[in-house]
Amino acid sequence: MIRPWLPLLAKLVIGVLAALILYAVCALVGLFLPPPVLLSLGLACGTLWWIIDEGADRADQLHAPALDLDVDYALPHAEDTRVRRLENLAYGAQPSRRMTSRGLVRTLGEIADERGRDPDAPPLSTELTRLIDTARHPDAEQHPVGPLDRRALHRCLKELALREERDR
Repeated sequence: MIRPWLPLLAKLVIGVLAALILYAVCALVGLFLPPPVLLSLGLACGTLWWIIDEGADRADQLHAPALDLDVDYALPHAEDTRVRRLENLAYGAQPSRRMTSRGLVRTLGEIADERGRDPDAPPLSTELTRLIDTARHPDAEQHPVGPLDRRALHRCLKELALREERDR
């Protein structure tokens, strides 16, 4: 049983011996190089030789996993393009982003209008109706729409998706 450090030690010793031989040859020619630099160079060469000789074991796969192109893989909420669009808009509804909370509430209003075409849909709450009416008002300065926090947005989305949740 060979100890795992013996090949490294052997290659380091060979590297140091090669550096000492180089030092002796250079001294005979009249070129004096500092021994610590040559010894460091010999150790570095021995280490590199050992790394190249041993190789590195890879724990990760080198090839990409096969893609699952089956349609049923997508999550149910990702199949509807309107939901993806709303998610994208909701992500962007921040002051430094491309959409304001007024635009987000207007999008919720479009979903509410589409939901309102269904005769079986229950009426919207007064809070959501008031919020949508405020966002649709043409005078934005007189009727400001406050920021929607995550809890209020989830409450609005759950209210708008009641019928769809019942169908499942």
